[in-house]
Amino acid sequence: MSRDWRKTVRSAGAGWGAARALLGVMAITRPPSVSRPWIGEDAFTTGGTVFAKALGARDVALGAGTVVAALSGRGFPLWALASAAADVGDTLATRQHWHELPRTRMFIAALAGGSAVAGTALAVADAAGAVSGRRRETRPGENAPE
Repeated sequence: MSRDWRKTVRSAGAGWGAARALLGVMAITRPPSVSRPWIGEDAFTTGGTVFAKALGARDVALGAGTVVAALSGRGFPLWALASAAADVGDTLATRQHWHELPRTRMFIAALAGGSAVAGTALAVADAAGAVSGRRRETRPGENAPE
């Protein structure tokens, strides 16, 4: 993979991380606006507010870490996979309580599941670029580098 490809992957990763951090800020500052599509009218309870703010803090931390890793080129696959793992957890929790959640559960499951797939794909693409970047083509009759 070329350096341009990895740059594109990391730019996408930075954007993905920034979107997550922004969602986290919204959850902290306007909890019901973020949690209501997921948990319904419980978003307006104290428990719903605590739930949204706690997840918001998680998403700010994961998003900011992902952005820094993507821009610095250090540890990006790990941050992307950690973020994707959080999204898998959100997707599984939504699925486990599917029938008790509002109709907008489909949107939440698609958003979390899609983000998990995106994060995994970005991590794999960046890691693949790191591996291919370490390889050096050999010429006929030349030994491969060890």
